[in-house]
Amino acid sequence: MIRRTFLTLFFALVYFIPAEAKLDIVYPSSPEVTVNSPITFISGSSDVNSNVTMNSEPVRLWDDGIFVHVIPLNYGVNTVNIQSVHNGITEKKVLKIKRNKLSDKISVKQVPYIKNETGILTAETIKDRATVRSKPSGASSRIIDLPKGIILYLDGYQGDYYKIKEFGNNEFWIHKINISLPQIVSGKNNIKLYSHDCYSDKNYEYHKFSLSQKVLYTIVQEGNKLRLTLYGVKNNENNCNNFDYTFNYSGEILGYDGYYDKDGNFIFRYAKEPKDIDISHPLRNINIFIDAGHGGKDKGTIGPGRIYEKDINLDIASDLIKMLKDAGANVSYSRDNDSSVDLYKRTDISKNNNALISISIHCNSLPYGKNPYNYHGVEVHYYNDNAKMLAQIIKDNLANDLSIRDNGIHKSSFALVRPTNPVSVLIETAYMIYPEEYILLKNKYFRRNAAKSIKKSIEEYILYLNNQNL
Repeated sequence: MIRRTFLTLFFALVYFIPAEAKLDIVYPSSPEVTVNSPITFISGSSDVNSNVTMNSEPVRLWDDGIFVHVIPLNYGVNTVNIQSVHNGITEKKVLKIKRNKLSDKISVKQVPYIKNETGILTAETIKDRATVRSKPSGASSRIIDLPKGIILYLDGYQGDYYKIKEFGNNEFWIHKINISLPQIVSGKNNIKLYSHDCYSDKNYEYHKFSLSQKVLYTIVQEGNKLRLTLYGVKNNENNCNNFDYTFNYSGEILGYDGYYDKDGNFIFRYAKEPKDIDISHPLRNINIFIDAGHGGKDKGTIGPGRIYEKDINLDIASDLIKMLKDAGANVSYSRDNDSSVDLYKRTDISKNNNALISISIHCNSLPYGKNPYNYHGVEVHYYNDNAKMLAQIIKDNLANDLSIRDNGIHKSSFALVRPTNPVSVLIETAYMIYPEEYILLKNKYFRRNAAKSIKKSIEEYILYLNNQNL
C-alpha cells in the first residue's frame, strides 16, 4: 500500500513538472552583437506548437519549429525581446543589436607610390604561393601564385606592396611578406633559355624549359589557346625581353599548370583528354577529386536547428564518392569523417592523385545584413575559364533535378577553385538559412538526389569532351 501510494505521488509530480525550455537562438550567437546594416535576421528554433514573438510581432514557425525572422535596425542599440509560450510556460530572451552610424563622408588618405631611383632593386620570393596581384591591394585580382626562390626586379612600392618591374604593359604587385628584404644590386642577370623539350605520360603532356635562373611567369587562357610568358628571358630566336610560347588546342582546355622541378627547370603540363570513353560507362578510369567542405572545428554555416553545414557536405560527398566508385571512377577525397583539413592540403590531394576534375561541396551562407527570404537556390562557382562548362552543366542539372531556384554560375576567387589543374568547381547546393531549403537539406533523400545529379553532370561533361551525348 505504501509502495503504491509512493508511485502514484511520483508519477503525479513528474506529470506536473514544467516542460524543459525549448527556445534556442542560433544567431546571433551572443546576446550582444554589432550589425552595420538596416536589417538583420534572427534564427533558431522552439517547440513546433509554441507561440513565438519578437518585440510583440508574431514569428512564423516552420514544420520542425525553426524560425528565421527579419527585423529592422535603427542606429544605436536595438533591443529585441523574444518570447516563446508553450503549454502555459513562457520563456524569454533579450538581444542587444548595435548599428553604428557611419559618417556621410569618409576621408581615405591616398598612399603615395615611391619609385626606386637609386639603382636596380631586387628581392626573392621567400615562401610558396607568393601571390602576385594586379593592384597594390589584397582585394585586387590574383595574377599568379609563385613558388619560393623566384628573383624579382622591383620598380618601387606603395604601402605594403612592391611593384614588379617587368617588360610589358602589365601591372604586377607583391606584398612585402612574400619577399626578402629588397636590395640594390650592381646589375641585372642576363637570363637565358637553353633548351625546350617535350615528353608525356598517361595523364599529361609536358614541356620542359631549361633556364639559367628561375623567373616570374604567367599562363593565360585565351579561348582555345594557352599563352605562357617567361619574363626577362631571351634565346636565339627571341629578340624580345620576354619569352612567349603559345599552346593551341583543337578541343576543350582541361587542367594545366606550371612549376619548377628540383633542377630549376620550368615545367608546363596540361591534361590529356580522356580517350576510349565507353558511352554506357563514361566515368570508368576517370580521376576525380571530391571535397566535403569544412570539417572538424570548422563547422561552416549553422542552420536554424543547429545542424552544421560540415555534416551535410560530408553526407552528400560520401554518397557521391560511392556512386562514382560504383561507376568505375578513380576517386580521391579530402575527408571521409569529421576532420579538419587545410584548404591547400585539399588542393594538393587533388593534384597528387592526378585528378581531371575537382568538385568541392558546400551549402550557402548569408551575411547578417541580408534578407534570407530573398536569397535561396543553387549556384556553382569557378575561377578559371577551363572550368566554366563543367560549372554550367552541374548548375543546370541541380536546379532541374532538385526543383530549386537557379542562382547561376559565378567567377569567384575561392581557394578550391583557383587552381588551373584540375578542372575545379565549388557547389553551393542550397541555402542553410532559408527555411524551406534548410528543411530540404536535412532530408536524406534530397541529399542523395543532389549526389545523383552531380554524378550525372560529371558523366555529361566527360561525354561532352568526347563529342557524345548521355
